[in-house]
Amino acid sequence: MSVQESKNNLVSMLRTSALLAVFCCLGFAAPTTADSDVKGQKSTPPMWGDLNPGKFDVGFRTVFAYDRSRPSIPYSDWGGKLYPSNETEGRQMQINIWYPAKVTKKDARLKFQHYLDLTAQQTDFGKIDEQKRKFAEQQYIAKTNALGGGNTFTAEKLRLLTRLETHAYPNPRPIDQKFPLIVFPNGGSPAFQSIMCEFFASHGFVVAAVALKGQHAFTNGASLRGVETAVQDLDFTVGKVLEIRQVDRTKICLIGNAISSSQSIAYQSRNPNITCVVSLEGGLLSEFEQKILRRTAFYDEQSVDIPILAIYAPHPAIDPKNIYHLKYSDRYFLHFPKMTEFHFLNYGVFERFVPNIIGKPKGDVQKGFELAALYSLRFFEANLLNNKQSAGFLRQKPSESGHIDRHFVKEALPVPQNITNLKNAFTKDGITYIERVYYKHKKRDPTPFSREFFNDFKDWLAWKKDPKYENRFRLYKLALESYANSATINYYFAYFALKTERKGVSKEHFRKALELLKTDKSPELTSDRKAQMKEFIKKSLEELNKS
Repeated sequence: MSVQESKNNLVSMLRTSALLAVFCCLGFAAPTTADSDVKGQKSTPPMWGDLNPGKFDVGFRTVFAYDRSRPSIPYSDWGGKLYPSNETEGRQMQINIWYPAKVTKKDARLKFQHYLDLTAQQTDFGKIDEQKRKFAEQQYIAKTNALGGGNTFTAEKLRLLTRLETHAYPNPRPIDQKFPLIVFPNGGSPAFQSIMCEFFASHGFVVAAVALKGQHAFTNGASLRGVETAVQDLDFTVGKVLEIRQVDRTKICLIGNAISSSQSIAYQSRNPNITCVVSLEGGLLSEFEQKILRRTAFYDEQSVDIPILAIYAPHPAIDPKNIYHLKYSDRYFLHFPKMTEFHFLNYGVFERFVPNIIGKPKGDVQKGFELAALYSLRFFEANLLNNKQSAGFLRQKPSESGHIDRHFVKEALPVPQNITNLKNAFTKDGITYIERVYYKHKKRDPTPFSREFFNDFKDWLAWKKDPKYENRFRLYKLALESYANSATINYYFAYFALKTERKGVSKEHFRKALELLKTDKSPELTSDRKAQMKEFIKKSLEELNKS
C-alpha cells in the first residue's frame, strides 16, 4: 500500500469516528438563533414528485463500519466477477443513515451523485476518486439494464439523474430526541431506495440502509446460506445503529424489496425486538422463498407474531396465500396491478426523468411508488407511534382503485405462550397445563402449537422429566389432533404408545406413519430419515404382532 493510500484510509477512519461521535455524544450544544431550524427554506425536490414531506429536515450520514468477527470480502457484480479489496479489518459494513436534523441557511442538499458514489465504497472504504466514480456508474448502469432496461440505459441518461437534488443534507446536527428506527436493506447503494428513506425520515424516523452481502463476496444469493448470512448482516447493522442516542431501541421495523423481505422476516423470527415488517413487492409471498425460510432454525407461525404490510404486484410466483399460515400476524395486503417489483424502488420516480428506465411500464408507476410510500409510512406510524388515525387508514378501502385494485386484512389470532413459559408452567402444574392451554386456543385455532414446538418440548421432556413416557404420549395426542396427516407425528405417537403399553394404538399409528411416508413431503423427511423410520416401524410391528 502506498503512503498516499495509507493517508486516505486514515482520513476515512477518522471521518467515521467523528460521525459516530457526533451521533452518540451525551450532550451537544443547543443551536443558536443563527443556526436554528430553517424548515421550509427550500421546496420539495422534483425527484420526490408529489410526495409530501413531514415536518423534519433530513440529514444523511454514512458510517463505514467493520464486523471484526467475520472476514473481509471482495466486491462482486451480478455476473459473478470479483473485484479484490485491500480491506483486511473485517467484514465491510457500509451503513447509510437518514435522520431528522437541524439545518442552517448555509447547508446545501446532496445531489443524487453522492448516493451513487457510495456504490464504490461498499467493500473499499477509501476516498472517492474518478476511477471509483466511474466504477460506481458502470455498476449502476449494468444493474439498471439487468432489471429490464435492455441496454437502453446509458451514461448520458444516468447524468440526468446524478445532477438531481435530493431531499437530504450532508451531516447536519441531529435533533436531540428519540425516534423509531426503520431498516431498509438496499441492492448495492442508497441510489436504489433513497427517496423512500428520505420520505420516512422527514416524518420522524431514523432510517438505516445496508447492503446485505454474501458469505464470501458482495452479492447475496437466493438460498438458505444467503438468508442466514443476511440475518447476520442485519443483526450487526441494527446493533450498530442502536448505539446512536437518538434511536428508540424499543421501536424497530424493517422494510424489504425482493428477497430482502424474506431476509427481514428471517431476522424478525429470531429477534423479538422487531415491531413490524413491510414486504415491498417481496419474495416473502413466493413459495420458493417460503421453502427457504422453513429450513431456517427459527421461522414458524409462532415466531412471526408481528404486523406485516404486504405490497405486491402481478408476478407468477407471488401469491398472498403463501403467508396465510402466519396466523399470529395482522397481515395487510395491497395489490398494485400496474406496478412491477423494482418500480417500488427509486425507478418508479425516475421513470419521469428517463422514460422506460427498466422497461415500458404498465401505468403511472410514479403514482404507484408514491402510494406505496404513503401506505408504508402509515403502517410505520400505526405500529411504531401508536397512531390510531394511521391504523384506521390501513383498514379503509383505498380510493385509488386504478392503482390499488385489491385490499384486504387477515386478522391475527391470539398467540399462545412461548415454549419457555410453558416449560415453567409444566414444572408447577404438569402436562395438564399444556393440555389446558392447547384446548383454550383450539377453539379458534386448529393448530395452536407448531410441529417445531411439539418436537422441542418432546426433547425437553426426555431429560429426566418423563421416565414413564406418559407425558410425551399425552403431548403427542395433542399433536395428532392438529397434524393427523404428518408421518412424523404419527410415528412419535405410535412410539410413545408402545412405551406406555398401548399396543393397539401403537400398531394403528405405526401403520399409518408407514403409509404417510409415501406422500409426506415435510422438509425434515430426508431420504435417510425416511429409511430409518421405515426400518424401525417394520421391526416394531413384527414385535407387536408376536405379542
